[in-house]
Amino acid sequence: MERKMVLPGDEIAVAEEFEPGEGTYEAKGLVFAATPGVLELDPANRVARVRAFNPPAELRVGDIVYGVVDDIRGMMATATIQAIHGRARQISGESGGTIHISNVSEEYTEDIHDMYRLGDIIRAKVIQVKPSLQLTTAEPTLGVVKALCSVCRGPLEMRGRELYCPRDERSERRKLAADYADLKLSVPATELGGGRVAERVRGGERREGRERGGRDRGGPGGGRDRDRDRGGRGRDGRSRERGGRDRDRDRRR
Repeated sequence: MERKMVLPGDEIAVAEEFEPGEGTYEAKGLVFAATPGVLELDPANRVARVRAFNPPAELRVGDIVYGVVDDIRGMMATATIQAIHGRARQISGESGGTIHISNVSEEYTEDIHDMYRLGDIIRAKVIQVKPSLQLTTAEPTLGVVKALCSVCRGPLEMRGRELYCPRDERSERRKLAADYADLKLSVPATELGGGRVAERVRGGERREGRERGGRDRGGPGGGRDRDRDRGGRGRDGRSRERGGRDRDRDRRR
């Protein structure tokens, strides 16, 4: 693959031989550079491209990102991504990510409004890029890194394990990143969980099991519990009490 430096307007190929690709355009049967960069002529695919010297950053699964929560509806929150941890380049492509309630916290989340508020700055991980951008904050290092008071919109301070607004003298709750009060902005992304996307059981499913008595259907005591709920009926459908009366009558006869 041929590579050389080109400037906008430079003739780089003939349209009959190469199709115009990234950073190029076609005019009068010729292919020209549309941006300064490095020319790449790909004879295998018959495509001419010009790669920019400092291309924008593309989001990848496993990236640690920072964004602003701009919408919360039902069981979903959306955040506009502003930066990628460890990369200074501007983000290209889709920058609006969605966080489902099951990906908010490591623990069961009943109301997503208890975890985020509009205007909060969050640190999240990319778990899906296509067909839509999906994020998670369900790890200790992820979550809100700067929160604003929902009344006065001033910054909230960390006091103990709670967020406190000194102006309104009130506390609020959030899903906080572990380093909320002392952000680790210079550490490698891997120290913040970057690059790893592990499957996990949804918090709601774990809680659902506990609310049903903490027993599996096939677990110890499951059959006995069901028998008690049915009033002590055996397999023949008759109660133990009635069975005892029937046996007494038979003896008297």
